[in-house]
Amino acid sequence: MIKKFFSKKQKIEAQTIVDLRDYTPQALSNIKSIAAVALLILPENPDEAFVEAFSKINLDAIGFTLNLSKDKKIVTYNGIYSLTNIDLPDHTLGVFNGIFVMSRAITNENAQYVINGIMLKKSGLQHNSKCLMENGLIFEMDFEENDLKFFSNKIDIDLSFIRNIKENSLIASADTITIAADVTEEAIIEKRIRFFAANKIICNRAIKGCVQARACVANKIISE
Repeated sequence: MIKKFFSKKQKIEAQTIVDLRDYTPQALSNIKSIAAVALLILPENPDEAFVEAFSKINLDAIGFTLNLSKDKKIVTYNGIYSLTNIDLPDHTLGVFNGIFVMSRAITNENAQYVINGIMLKKSGLQHNSKCLMENGLIFEMDFEENDLKFFSNKIDIDLSFIRNIKENSLIASADTITIAADVTEEAIIEKRIRFFAANKIICNRAIKGCVQARACVANKIISE
């Protein structure tokens, strides 16, 4: 997050978040350009002097611009998160960079969030006004929180794994799922297994069609 005054004209580039809410018009006049920024935050009700100074800044490749009150706290989550291990406080904007699994609605009052990257969301889940931006790849699947089996790295799955996992499980990986050659289409269908991979799925050619019908993948499904 950028919150620094410059003594000469500067370029702000390649930042996830640039927050200008506390900038004075004089500080803004020291910024020549802002480029390649995922989220640009401005004050909720900027005065005329702020607007005039900001209008002189060259903007390029800005993903999204938000006007927020100064009391709104910004919390950034980098990596892999789900609603089972976070809870957004009130008066907070959560910024999720990476992979985010959303199996239930965020109910905290005055808490909002933005998504950068890859999001796996339960089908039919309503954002209401809490989701201010979805930027990246958004997947929807029908699953319950207790059915989710999430792995933060690569995972290898064989027939023994399938036999020992509970029915209706959603196997999710933040990277790659590799399905061993002994896993059959019948075993996957019998246990009603589904798959999600933030990168790719590698499987036997004989079960590729079955996997494709029961999976979401950010990259591709490869048959061997």
